[in-house]
Amino acid sequence: MWWPFGRRKTVDRAAEMFVAPRRGDRPADCLAELSHTAYACAAINAAVCASYPPRLFARGRQARRVRTRALGADERLKLAVPGGAGEVREVIDHPLLDLLAEVNGEQDAQELWELTTLHQETVGSAYWSLEAGADGLPGAIWTLPAHRVRAERREDGTLACYRVSGPKGETALPAGEVVHFRYPDPRDPYGPGLSPLRACLETVRAAGQLRAYRGGLLEGAAAPGVILTPEGPLGEDERERLEGEWERKFRRGTGRVLVADASLKVSVVQNPLGELATLADMGGTRADIANAFGVPLAYLTNDTNLANLQAAERQHLAVAVRPRLRRRDQRLSSALARLYDPSGGLFFASDDPSPLEREEALRRQELDLKQGVLSINEVRSGRGLGPAAWGGVPWLPVAWAPTDITGRIDIAPETGRARREAPGGGAA
Repeated sequence: MWWPFGRRKTVDRAAEMFVAPRRGDRPADCLAELSHTAYACAAINAAVCASYPPRLFARGRQARRVRTRALGADERLKLAVPGGAGEVREVIDHPLLDLLAEVNGEQDAQELWELTTLHQETVGSAYWSLEAGADGLPGAIWTLPAHRVRAERREDGTLACYRVSGPKGETALPAGEVVHFRYPDPRDPYGPGLSPLRACLETVRAAGQLRAYRGGLLEGAAAPGVILTPEGPLGEDERERLEGEWERKFRRGTGRVLVADASLKVSVVQNPLGELATLADMGGTRADIANAFGVPLAYLTNDTNLANLQAAERQHLAVAVRPRLRRRDQRLSSALARLYDPSGGLFFASDDPSPLEREEALRRQELDLKQGVLSINEVRSGRGLGPAAWGGVPWLPVAWAPTDITGRIDIAPETGRARREAPGGGAA
């Protein structure tokens, strides 16, 4: 049994673990609130994550069965490769790579990655339906509408299937044909996942109400702009004539002259601009929404500078994007790569997007070069350069001599040039 509290005593006890969303808090309700700041944050995370597509790697015996290439020092530093025994090599030719490049007849890889993250940002889950090919392995990937998918479990708690609702009813998909991506939810560890949008849904709705209130004020809802008060009573026809005259002259702006043919008192009604102070809360709600999505506020305002934008980018990549990539890659490795290699020799990993990590890796590489840990050719290989004749072995920092030199280097007094003595004595 997979239940964390041990042997399940009753089905009712097991059902207590699954928290049903409240009315107004369901996936479709969350999707209906995807607008303005919430959509901007979700779209930013989806686009940035899609710009770091996963790469396929192999280790151990599997690395000798497929076409691979060795990783250079720079690449190893940038990759978030999970631990394990054996040399890691990148797979450059495999049916999995073809599948992710040619997703299906209607979507490409970029759309697949963006939709996968966008669904998780909005609903908390993303679902892929794997269409079997001629060899029984996946031949196409179809993204499912996440707000219409629900998991169905057996009485013992194991996953039976996924049900997708549509215009013609529900369709049951076997659990083995669906890849389920989800964000963690501490209230329901085995449920659909807690999306950033659902976590700040009340704030998103409050922001929508504030926008509606502001729109009502700007439109002058139920409040006239000017009141004309005659000195004496006016008939219906005269009142309509005066309203029409005023409307005709001042409908599209002020500053023109109206000469009235009667004694009138003009009262200009001001919009309750003082009440607009409550709209200052919109800045606070925007900050709350951005925090839930892990998006820096500098991305959502023009009141910033280059230094703030650079700091915001570092923060976003390290705090928001990198965990999302790790979670995505591990799910791909466990649910998709194992269909091709049950031993776990194939796995996915993405480039580490964090600039701080890359800078630290470069500093470590520089130290490795100075201390003779890496050779020049290993660094050149990571940058896509060919080997140098003198770079096959590490160099030592003393006079920067290669580590395979024999004898001793000193200065010949007669010439003032460096001289290498042979092991048996005498100048070489």
